[in-house]
Amino acid sequence: MNSTIEQELALQEHSFFQTVGDSMEPLLHNRKSTVVLKKAEEPLKKYDVALYRRPTGEYVLHRVVKVRKETYLIQGDNRLGRETVPKEWIIGVMAGYYEGEENIYVSCNSKKYRNYLKTLKLRRWLQSGKKLPIQVMRRVQKLCRNVLGLFNR
Repeated sequence: MNSTIEQELALQEHSFFQTVGDSMEPLLHNRKSTVVLKKAEEPLKKYDVALYRRPTGEYVLHRVVKVRKETYLIQGDNRLGRETVPKEWIIGVMAGYYEGEENIYVSCNSKKYRNYLKTLKLRRWLQSGKKLPIQVMRRVQKLCRNVLGLFNR
């Protein structure tokens, strides 16, 4: 008999789960990253990575971008859309993760992880594409290709 993630977290202090999907890239990779989850026992903070379960039964692992009184505004690092999630949907919170196949553990309290968080705002800004006119984006992309071409010679 298979246990649910909720049951696993109730029995153990931490549980390990392989990620599925690309919504948290570049931090977590589809079927290559393993997250370490702990039960969410206290209110989450901005930038926590929360595991929640939608009423449809689907599990989602996304980042808290805003804390509200009864809900969280949550978004995947590789997504533009945000979702309002009631606090009662929250199952767990990420304590750390294992990078790809190298099996290097990165704690959410580590300097490496904090440095990643510092880049989130810029990445989301660039990802939106709305901040830069299309012509400027194309010129930047062309410049990047030219610079990369110099290194490939």
